[in-house]
Amino acid sequence: MSKARLKYLRTGVIEDITAQRIRDYEAKAGVTVALPVPLDQIVEQVLGLDFDWDVIEEQPGEQILGGLDAAARKILLNEAHTDLFNEKPGLLRSTIGHEAGHWDLDVDRAKLAQPMLPGIDVAQCFVHRHAAKSDRLIEVLFTRAMTDDRAYKVYRDLTAGEDAPEVKSAVDRYQSCLLMPKWLMLAAAEQHDLTNWPQLYRLADLAQVTISNLTVRLQRLGLIYLRDGDRTIYRSKDEVTGQKKLF
Repeated sequence: MSKARLKYLRTGVIEDITAQRIRDYEAKAGVTVALPVPLDQIVEQVLGLDFDWDVIEEQPGEQILGGLDAAARKILLNEAHTDLFNEKPGLLRSTIGHEAGHWDLDVDRAKLAQPMLPGIDVAQCFVHRHAAKSDRLIEVLFTRAMTDDRAYKVYRDLTAGEDAPEVKSAVDRYQSCLLMPKWLMLAAAEQHDLTNWPQLYRLADLAQVTISNLTVRLQRLGLIYLRDGDRTIYRSKDEVTGQKKLF
């Protein structure tokens, strides 16, 4: 894919990819997926990936929750953050979804030693970190994009023109779409008052995602609108604009 066409890697495209993964699982398992999405089963049975736990080294200022051993088709989860995962189960699921997105969107199957996005070499966007127990190097997405010019440029190119300014990478959108499919979120909007925080927390518990992951997803779908520093949940940005015009 040329760099010009890369700009069309939008959330809608990623929605289609993750929806197909879910449909593939439904066909294999003979089930209809509901919340919570059976993430582990989809990753294992559709993407063909396995899981492992290890201690992943971190540089000062880094927090690495997981990584991908692409050659071995394994998602590695960082034992150093087991307590955090236990405290926030939704964080574990988003980490797994994140690494699944790395595999599904970024990894060149023919050249597993160098993960790539179609049409652009993004090897500089990944770093190798040592997994202590297995004594191997794994690839982790470079998470310090806001302070690293090279990584930031790749993220900026990926997310230029996106519908939500907080979107930083394609794999983040992938995990969000996989854990919270559009059709299930639209159905949830019919059953929950999305402008009510307690109901949002109940929905997050049902989907087994973090509340921040849920609110970003709902905003991206246009189901709610949040303003910085304001705990009020609006149904849309137009609702906020309309209120301002009343005064």
